[in-house]
Amino acid sequence: MIVEKILRPAYTILVADLKKFEPGDILEGFGRRGAHVWKLQGELDLELEVESFISTTYGEYVYVLRFKGTTYLARSTEKITGKDWNPNSYLARDENGLKRFLLRELSLKSKLLLEIPSAAIWIAISFGIINRIKENPIGSFLLIFLGLFFNDIAKALEYLILGYCKA
Repeated sequence: MIVEKILRPAYTILVADLKKFEPGDILEGFGRRGAHVWKLQGELDLELEVESFISTTYGEYVYVLRFKGTTYLARSTEKITGKDWNPNSYLARDENGLKRFLLRELSLKSKLLLEIPSAAIWIAISFGIINRIKENPIGSFLLIFLGLFFNDIAKALEYLILGYCKA
């Protein structure tokens, strides 16, 4: 059961920076493909707006579309891609993970709160490796390669604990 949830996440989130495009054509294309497009108003609390988006739309593909000055959310049952844009892809385990991710992506305060602990851990590891290079260069070299392996383990833990991770 747990392995199935890891291998088959409930949501795939695509974050696209489309500042060089006009929103009209792209949003119209999303609508034609059956996606529900939601413009963030900013009038309500951001958490309420994200909860409203999640509860009123359906589909396993969620899009964060960033244009100049505006951000749109879209949700679809099929993957929608464009020719000239390469979105970043993320996996979300459930609705709570999707909500956490969208809040992190849309709010600078939430993003900082979620990024500070991992940055502190990597700074401590880097500082330890730098100090060990003088004493044991081969051990330090091995630690760097183990760090790449631990990065994948950290992604899996992030997926299990937070409910989302980078694909």
